[in-house]
Amino acid sequence: MNLVSLAMQLLGPMVINRIASSLGLSQGIAGKLISAAIPTILAGLTGKAAQPGGATSLTNVLSKIDPSILGSLENIIGGPQQQQFTDQGTSALSSLLGGNAVNAMAGALGKFGGVDTSKGSSLLGMLAPVVLGTLSQQQKANGLDAGGVANLLASQKGNIAAAMPAGFSDLLKGTGVLDSIASNVAPAATPRTPQGPADSGGFGRWLIPLAALLIAAYLLWNFLNRGTPEPTAPPAPAASTEAPAPAPAAPQADLAGLANQAIGALTGSLATITDEATATAAVPRLQDAGKQVDALKSAAALLSGDARAPLASLIHAALPSVTSAIEKATGIPGVAAIIEPVVAPIVTNLTELSK
Repeated sequence: MNLVSLAMQLLGPMVINRIASSLGLSQGIAGKLISAAIPTILAGLTGKAAQPGGATSLTNVLSKIDPSILGSLENIIGGPQQQQFTDQGTSALSSLLGGNAVNAMAGALGKFGGVDTSKGSSLLGMLAPVVLGTLSQQQKANGLDAGGVANLLASQKGNIAAAMPAGFSDLLKGTGVLDSIASNVAPAATPRTPQGPADSGGFGRWLIPLAALLIAAYLLWNFLNRGTPEPTAPPAPAASTEAPAPAPAAPQADLAGLANQAIGALTGSLATITDEATATAAVPRLQDAGKQVDALKSAAALLSGDARAPLASLIHAALPSVTSAIEKATGIPGVAAIIEPVVAPIVTNLTELSK
């Protein structure tokens, strides 16, 4: 079981789109912030549960959570209940972690996404009930008391640390929010002087992966943000006297945003199809969505299995809505023959990414 993945599965493309719209953010930025906020909230709760009396306070809050709200997020976010939902989430999180910790989390999210701190605060309010609801479900399903909840969270430290976007933990240093998972967060690699050709751990070990990663990241960014033809790959970095630290893989938070963008483009294009003419008109947009998924797959291949898990969970949760949209479109007379050659490979790639 992975609490981060369970919470992420509740946030399909529709919910993320609604969160983005309510905060005035792009889908990509919203996805990036969500993937940072969820493990951060869980890290804070893990630390709280480890404190004397903390697990009891947490279970008291969980007893007041109605897990049924988790099936109504599409109606709550962007609806008349959103403000009350957000306020309750903020209040619950502040009561558990303290106002200073919540403010620190909101500030870090703002810096991470390049947005106002107020948006980070609102996002935390929206996501707190999702995380607490997920934890409440597990508590009830497994009959956990306060100690059981504390043990459950302690067992998740590795998953929480693995889901933390690269560089985000640095924005929370000194705040105490991530203290509970500090030992699980991999330290930055220390550069060392290569010992010559026989030193297999030196520069040679990192040159090829680093160059490949830079090329893939550059191509992915250029395609998604500029829409220009595939550019010439940037040259591999020149050798230096020091071995560079391993290049960070594309953060899963960024890839989550790209996944939501690609899936949104796909389902949005499918929704415009009403007959053969609109299906033909939608083909170029579907092909573009397919290219985004191809680029996403290439970037995800550079991640380790643990780092890829949150992205896989997000796509797994989105697949039913994608297949439903495809089935609806292909059920229109004459449409299947037009779009199936385009959408079939997309579904195959998304299915692979969901595992």
